[in-house]
Amino acid sequence: MADSAVQDAALRLLGAMYDLSGGKLYEPVPVVVPGEPAKGAAPKAGIDTDSTEDEVAIRYLVDQGYIRAAGDPSPAGGQDYELTVAGLDRARQMRGLGDPQPPERGGLSDKTQRQLVTVLGIVGSQILARPLTRFIGEQIPERRGVRDDILEAVLKGLARAVALSLASILVRQLALRRR
Repeated sequence: MADSAVQDAALRLLGAMYDLSGGKLYEPVPVVVPGEPAKGAAPKAGIDTDSTEDEVAIRYLVDQGYIRAAGDPSPAGGQDYELTVAGLDRARQMRGLGDPQPPERGGLSDKTQRQLVTVLGIVGSQILARPLTRFIGEQIPERRGVRDDILEAVLKGLARAVALSLASILVRQLALRRR
């Protein structure tokens, strides 16, 4: 089979699977029903089930991420497949039901959100570091040991983690409000 013939057969099969699934995601659809040659998605798509055309079309759709096997193969030899999100989008596009819907975006891009989290994390860390530095100066003696250094590092790390977490929460809330 030529590439264009494979793609044509595969897209016809995808359309038939879309119809048989009722346009539902993850609805198992038999491609071929053993013992009943007129049932299944392949006959509906006009694909010869006595040749390898159906197998090649299925492999193409699986490789493209449009369908995936659903459950175990039946003892009679048939395998059900289900539409994935990409397959549903492609089938809807083929049927003229619109382009795939882009995910909703907040008023702030991901890059802007990351930059705000970084800046607010640094500012928050500096704000929390001032009282922490005073506390460490009062509580830790002049003669410092390894234990004191570890305590200081843990306290400063904790302050940075808290500042970054608060900054992240604040930016996410801001982004949600700007939708």
